[in-house]
Amino acid sequence: PSVGIKRTKWDKVFSDYIRERDHWTCQRCLKTYNKYNPNGRRALHCSHYIGRSNWSTRIEPTNAMALCYGCHRFLGSNPSDHKRLWQSRFSVKERRLLKQRKNTKPNIQKKYVATEENYKRLKNMLKEVSDMNEFDW
Repeated sequence: PSVGIKRTKWDKVFSDYIRERDHWTCQRCLKTYNKYNPNGRRALHCSHYIGRSNWSTRIEPTNAMALCYGCHRFLGSNPSDHKRLWQSRFSVKERRLLKQRKNTKPNIQKKYVATEENYKRLKNMLKEVSDMNEFDW
C-alpha cells in the first residue's frame, strides 16, 4: 500500500467507486465487506496497479481494484502475483490502453487531472454503479 501520498477528494470518490464497482469484495480472496460498517470501509482498499504518484493513471478504473488489507500487503510484496491478478481482471485492450496512457503522459501534473470536471465525473460514476448495485440481487 502507498504511504506518504496525500489522499485527495478525487481519491476518496475514486476509492468508493472502485469498492462499489467490485461489490465490496476483495478481488483476490473474494471476502465481502459491509460498506456501511466503518471497519469494513477501512479493511477494503482501493489498490492501484500503477502507483498513485502517476497522475495520468491515478483515477483510471482499469488501474485499480478492491483488495482487503492482507491481500493488498501480499500483492505489494509480490509484484508478479499482482500482475497476474491485474491481467486476469482486465482485458488485453484495457491493459494496453492503460499502459499507453502511462507512457504517453508520464509527467502529467495534478492540476490537469484533479479538476472539478473530473470530480463531477467520478461522483456520477459512483452514483451510477451504486444505483445499479442497489438492484443487483
